[in-house]
Amino acid sequence: MLTDKVAVVTGGASGIGRATAQLLASHGAAVVIADLDESHALSAADAIAETGGQALAMRVDLRDETQARAMVEATVARFGGVDLLDNTVSYNAPEQTGADGEIHEMEVAIWNRALEINLRGPMLAAKYCIPEMLKRGGGAIVNISSTAGILSLGTVPAYAASKAAVHSLSQSIATAYGKRGIRCNTIAPGFVDTPTTRNMGDRFFQMTLDNNVLPYLGEPEDIAQAALFLLSDAARYITGQLLAVDGGQTIHLPVVADMWRMAAGKPLVETA
Repeated sequence: MLTDKVAVVTGGASGIGRATAQLLASHGAAVVIADLDESHALSAADAIAETGGQALAMRVDLRDETQARAMVEATVARFGGVDLLDNTVSYNAPEQTGADGEIHEMEVAIWNRALEINLRGPMLAAKYCIPEMLKRGGGAIVNISSTAGILSLGTVPAYAASKAAVHSLSQSIATAYGKRGIRCNTIAPGFVDTPTTRNMGDRFFQMTLDNNVLPYLGEPEDIAQAALFLLSDAARYITGQLLAVDGGQTIHLPVVADMWRMAAGKPLVETA
């Protein structure tokens, strides 16, 4: 499906990014895994190589324009060009607390960090990948947003605002470069079963599960499959769109989970 294609995956060392890099490689793409976590990026690249794929791991801080440019230069030097870009790079709340803080108390540094990583990072990756895509007659980009950018979670305003803006970036890229053969779409994952999600606690994990239409949370591979589709020629007529891969989290009114509880004869509020 992706034979002779070159893909850059930012945030590709773990979780959704790693699953995406591995899936793209399994379909024939040469993959560059860019991440601040160099050791896990190298591990991901080694895993791809062990199955016969091609991968290059790089330590990249996408807040730094010089590093973004160097990432693309290294990709071209190693594989000859760039065809695909998957921006999974992301930053949530500080110290994994699960909250940015209320607006009237939030440290500006938290707001700035969310925008720098979640929005400026994908923009810089696109800035330097797009010229290389144009040299090859076009390409495809997927930017990873979040359902928190669609419906407010309340506790992560910096993260949510940055992720909402990611889709606007995708629309701008899709509009500006569509006639030149570049497509750009956004994926908004719901809650995905990862170590980070599990670290938020059993009660939070259960609440997210209760509010999904499907009886399970997604896996990183579920998001990777959506990215594979949107990056492939199977999605050749899709651009500028937002795809929520969320188990039905964003399709219903907030009271649905309580209605299910009532129907099952369970209390609306659990007691300790």
